[in-house]
Amino acid sequence: MYSILVADDEKIGRKGVHFLLDQMDEELDIIEAKNGKEALKYIQNHHLDILLTDIKMPFLDGIELIKEALKVQPHLKIAIFSGYSDFEYAKNALSLGVLEYILKPVNPEEFKTTIKKVIGEVDKLHESVKQEEAHEELLKEHILYNLVNGNSIEVIRKQLSGHNFNDFIPPYTRVLLLEFDGNFFGEVEEFEEKLKENVRLTYEYLNLNLSQSVLFFEEENIEKLNAVAHDIYNFVQVKYHRNAYIAISEKIEDIGTMSKVIEELEDTLEGMYYHPDKHIYSELDAIEEVNGSPYEDIEKLTNLVKHDIHIKDIESLRKDFNSFYDLYNASNDFTNDYIKFLFSGMIKDIYEALTHTDEKELDQMIVKFYRANDFKSMKQVMDQFVALLEKEFKKSESLSHGEIKDVMKYVYNHYNLDLSVDYLADQVCLAPSYLSHIFKKETGENLGKFIKRVRMEKAKDMLENTHERIVAIAVAVGYSNVSYFCQSFREYYGISPQKYRNQGEAS
Repeated sequence: MYSILVADDEKIGRKGVHFLLDQMDEELDIIEAKNGKEALKYIQNHHLDILLTDIKMPFLDGIELIKEALKVQPHLKIAIFSGYSDFEYAKNALSLGVLEYILKPVNPEEFKTTIKKVIGEVDKLHESVKQEEAHEELLKEHILYNLVNGNSIEVIRKQLSGHNFNDFIPPYTRVLLLEFDGNFFGEVEEFEEKLKENVRLTYEYLNLNLSQSVLFFEEENIEKLNAVAHDIYNFVQVKYHRNAYIAISEKIEDIGTMSKVIEELEDTLEGMYYHPDKHIYSELDAIEEVNGSPYEDIEKLTNLVKHDIHIKDIESLRKDFNSFYDLYNASNDFTNDYIKFLFSGMIKDIYEALTHTDEKELDQMIVKFYRANDFKSMKQVMDQFVALLEKEFKKSESLSHGEIKDVMKYVYNHYNLDLSVDYLADQVCLAPSYLSHIFKKETGENLGKFIKRVRMEKAKDMLENTHERIVAIAVAVGYSNVSYFCQSFREYYGISPQKYRNQGEAS
């Protein structure tokens, strides 16, 4: 659909042009104005593709209308029509960038040819704008990917080649990290398009890997974002019959800390392995904890302690034990029998984790614990258990290092397979959450991002050194969906696979 404004003070002239336009085989939205002033008012308030104007009109002549119209819509395509006596005006108009001059009385065939030329110029403009928008969208994706992966803003500015960083990246104040079971994005179609229909706030979308994506928001109201998270969870349940796990960030003060924000959200989502019925994590959880009863708080801390033991995180374990002790000291509600009951469950997990500790020593500590009659005595025994765990975890660090090397080697040799955290954890006989934790701790890189990096580097090598088709390369590096592969390659390298190959062939 092309919008065309016909400006002519003579009604018969306007209607004649309108009639000729109606005879053309084009979808046209035709608007009429009876003078230059009326035409300019319309242009100031509506998008327009083409202006057809007479030269001599009251209030504002054609030349003045063109000058003012181009100030409002610089890319407007213009043709003028008038009689032979106005040719000097016509030359002036042509100097302003007018495309065509149509003589009155209008010859229908010449008019049709002229309008087709003008429409052709509009098509070129639309295509140019479309390409520019696509380029800017691609550039924005690449910038976001760099931010999420820890590149400094200064490094990103250098990559922009004269573009303004702030033109692409607004002041995002919160992000949502979405995580799914398995290789979700390799199995579903048009997720990003369908998601737009179910999210009520404006956001920017970025896919990280086959199981994770990020939504960037300028909105900072946590209640609104919590509602969005619930909408996304429900949408995924209904549309795909899958579970989504969603973490909402705290308010972001510095866009340069984006990689740290994402890392913290990834750590938060490790909780999905231990609380499969909990799908949305946000600072509202902390508000609920403050408003909860002391019993709810201490039981949540008990679960955190068990989680720390499971993933061998001694620093978090000490922190959570101290929070447990502080809560006990701040409240008079807990009996020693209740605390002993909670500690007993923790000791069971500790006992199972202490595979390198002398059983006789453990038995003596357990007896000592059950003979304790007050909180102070029980705390002393629990502190001893934590000290033993610290020694145990240090002994197992070398084993963990070996397991990480095995996982990395497996990914390098089997990047074409349908890899997931659960699958890789099975290969080295570890819990998925523990593998994710130690992989990040050992390498400083999320396991999903590592898999994507290996695949992208291999794809780049194949584009440079083979003549394989893009679809074959996608499958060879583990992507059954070629569209998703091309999207991932663009995000990672800032250019499509085909354009990357063409650049290499041209050099």
